[in-house]
Amino acid sequence: MALRVRPATLPALPPARTPARRAISRRQSGLSLVELMIAMVVGLLLISGMITVFAGTKRSSQLNSNMAMLQENGRFALNSMVSDVRMAGFQGCVDSQIKARIRATDAPTADYSLSTVSSSLIEKDGKWKPAAPLNFTPPDDVGKPLAGTHALSVQFGSPETREILPMASVSSDVVIAGDLPSIVTSGDLALISNCQVADIFKVTQAANGVLQHAAIGNSGDNRLSAPYGRAANDRARVMRFEANIYYVGDTQRTSSEGDPVYALYRQSWPYDRPPVEVVEGISNLKVRLGYRDELSNSDIEYVDPQDGSPASGRIESVEIGLLMQSFEQVASNPDGSTYLLAGNPVQPASELNEHATSYVADRRLRLAFGSTVSIRNRR
Repeated sequence: MALRVRPATLPALPPARTPARRAISRRQSGLSLVELMIAMVVGLLLISGMITVFAGTKRSSQLNSNMAMLQENGRFALNSMVSDVRMAGFQGCVDSQIKARIRATDAPTADYSLSTVSSSLIEKDGKWKPAAPLNFTPPDDVGKPLAGTHALSVQFGSPETREILPMASVSSDVVIAGDLPSIVTSGDLALISNCQVADIFKVTQAANGVLQHAAIGNSGDNRLSAPYGRAANDRARVMRFEANIYYVGDTQRTSSEGDPVYALYRQSWPYDRPPVEVVEGISNLKVRLGYRDELSNSDIEYVDPQDGSPASGRIESVEIGLLMQSFEQVASNPDGSTYLLAGNPVQPASELNEHATSYVADRRLRLAFGSTVSIRNRR
């Protein structure tokens, strides 16, 4: 007997208008337009919030980075100047009241006791008041001094000294004792002293620890003030003579906004070499010179460079003020602060004035640095 297979049949759907059919339709439907709009708005709000947080974090990081750079550069610049000022007038064990004799014809000083530390106002026409150090001509292109700011000049014998062998006569070569390397080279200025006298001379030839001081380059006479090292316990030492000028100059560079970029420059002897850019971002340098009245022995009085003629040769202390500013305009609002630099207030303005007692009020970050330095070698 043959088997019959009944064909499979699908269950019939409920009628279209029955509740069961409507339930199936609801289960199969997608998002409505209102739901889609709400989802998009929520997504945009989340993305906007993330962008705001990211932008704020980036801006905060940028501000912190700029502030850290200002602090680091400001401390470095100030420490460079402070260390030089502390050494001003150093000439070995000889008393600071004794003037070192100037033998070199191109020395940056005619009277070492007066030029150990000095300062000048850079006027609008480029002139310095008082005059720039001897044999120095300020540059007029890269490193051109910024009008209205102050310049600081410091001269001293290097703290790294060398003992010498006794000289047979005042015209003998200076021979460094021992196997230590020479600290001066041919063409340098050297300062030699014992505890009674001192000389600043040009080293016309330096080789194997022997320093020659020929007549050419030394006032036509190769004689020094004494045969150094011959007298018992005269503690004769020789050292390199240093002469540095610090000032704010124009780098000839500009920021992305077109603002000029200024920097602290150091011009070291010999002055025919280009000045060295120490730190960029310094927009102002102010200096005050402290001296004591010889007759009354009163407290130290501080004067600005252009008023400092009474202090000439009697400076015991120096006030230094630096104003740092960021390379770009990164702050949210224009700077409206007043900064005190060495007793000189510097206020916001639309443009710099003649004596640079103002700064252009823009959105750059600014920090003021200052220090009062006592000169070690002044009595």
